[in-house]
Amino acid sequence: MRSIKSILIALVAISSISSAHAQSLPGGFVYLRDIDASIIQDIRYATSNNFVGRPLAGYGAGECVVKREVGLRLKVVQEELAAQNLSLKMFDCYRPARASLDMVRWSQNGHETAAERRYNPKIPKTELFRLGYIASRSQHSTGAALDLTLVDLKADNSAKYDRSKSYADCTASVEARAPEGSVDMGTGYDCTDVKGHTAATAINPEQRAWRKRLVAAMARQGFVNYSKEWWHFSLPGAGGAAYDFQIQPRRN
Repeated sequence: MRSIKSILIALVAISSISSAHAQSLPGGFVYLRDIDASIIQDIRYATSNNFVGRPLAGYGAGECVVKREVGLRLKVVQEELAAQNLSLKMFDCYRPARASLDMVRWSQNGHETAAERRYNPKIPKTELFRLGYIASRSQHSTGAALDLTLVDLKADNSAKYDRSKSYADCTASVEARAPEGSVDMGTGYDCTDVKGHTAATAINPEQRAWRKRLVAAMARQGFVNYSKEWWHFSLPGAGGAAYDFQIQPRRN
């Protein structure tokens, strides 16, 4: 009952969004901030803090854009987590199709930097597509797939990524790898390694418990996890065609 009530409340909230916001996005897409501004956002592909080392094509703003139904369900998840002093943190939401093609070009550019290797320490980047870690056609482009994690709101989350520092790779201890301002899931975000698989055994019990907690919270609202990435979830039936519109700054 509580979930149904929360969705009804969210629907009322959505109806009050200004026409300017609604008209700026196609196909039933919304800015997540217009549904729940309390959900933390760190849209990494709009920054240089990602495996490519620069903003990806199509990311004109660091905003989480999703299909309306996806946003409403995330709001319910967030309400449940808030009672536990936790929050969702979004790393990626809708992804323009051109960004996936940008990833393809990156994988074929013939060289890898040390910073890039932090994300795939054991796998050459030319193999990432064949092994299913990156797709040239992504569910993200439908607005129904998400990359996210959990934040403990009682913890010190003040450490910030510093591009000038040399961090350990994404499989290292949380103290050695790049900070993400979130709970320790056993690897960093976008870690293309078996340790990043949701059911990986090479992580400690606390890290495993955090992963299970995230999967369970998302599953209660119908989201399905991708087994090779503890951070990746999708909502079956909410997608449809892939889109390629650029992510623009949200108007206040």
